[in-house]
Amino acid sequence: MATPVVTTKTYKEKAVIGGVTVWLNSDNSIEISDTNYPSVKAGLRALSEKAGFKYDPDWTVQQLGKKLIAFVNNK
Repeated sequence: MATPVVTTKTYKEKAVIGGVTVWLNSDNSIEISDTNYPSVKAGLRALSEKAGFKYDPDWTVQQLGKKLIAFVNNK
């Protein structure tokens, strides 16, 4: 069962993938609402696969998060 996270930061953008929210915060950090992943990067990779988004394994958390949010939101 997913443990929900409530972000206390102000976010610029967000996307929802399979019930999991990904936030791009105003400080350009990335958060995900499911804390059951071993890391944010692992969560973003799993969510990318779920969304059908191809990512570069060399991307940073910020790069992957921003691009995934844009992909899901069709930007």
